[in-house]
Amino acid sequence: MPGRGLGVASVVLLVLGAVLTCVGALGGYFFMPTKVVYSDNMKPTHLRGDSRVFNLLVTKVDRGDVVLFDASVWGERGMFVERVVAVGGDRIEYWPGVRTLILNGKPLDEPYVLGADAVAGSFAAFSVVVPEGRLFLLGDNRGNSADSRYRFAETEGGTVPLSAVKGAVIEKGHPLVVGLRSTMFVGIAVLSLGAVSGIASLRRRRAAAAAAPVAYAWQVPPQGH
Repeated sequence: MPGRGLGVASVVLLVLGAVLTCVGALGGYFFMPTKVVYSDNMKPTHLRGDSRVFNLLVTKVDRGDVVLFDASVWGERGMFVERVVAVGGDRIEYWPGVRTLILNGKPLDEPYVLGADAVAGSFAAFSVVVPEGRLFLLGDNRGNSADSRYRFAETEGGTVPLSAVKGAVIEKGHPLVVGLRSTMFVGIAVLSLGAVSGIASLRRRRAAAAAAPVAYAWQVPPQGH
């Protein structure tokens, strides 16, 4: 049948395109959305108005990660962004006169903080052993960040449970982000090709039907007796 091959190819392409588009859209945009930074607490690493991609499928959080978390654990509304400075089992300390935080007995090197002042805004000494399954979070702009140092009254040592973490910053150029988002556009292209193939198949079938010879049925009159 004319156009049959194109019709089969069209169905295959449409199904494949739909799958690729859904995988790319869900993975690259729904589970890795781009959000705008709305605060100055993460300067100079993440400036107000900057757009950042967050991986909402993050399963493991390490020191140094920048995370998106539900601030209701601190009695606040909405989502906050802070940096993980210490994880479960760590001891994080600050002593007046010392220009760095102390992590597990050693000075903590933090090249990302604003003005290289890691203790800006730390008004009182503290020593916190982070419970397992929790995180001690600070902003990179230490002089303008209402972080774990100010939350001792709300939670254990000002820490946040891992369950409150909803995502972590991932670079826009990360292969996973690029791959998933590219997959969506490839899927759209395949869908378009499938649609074109389907239209071409339909036209061929119509053309073949129009060109086919017409069969006439002749009625033979009954023979007389």
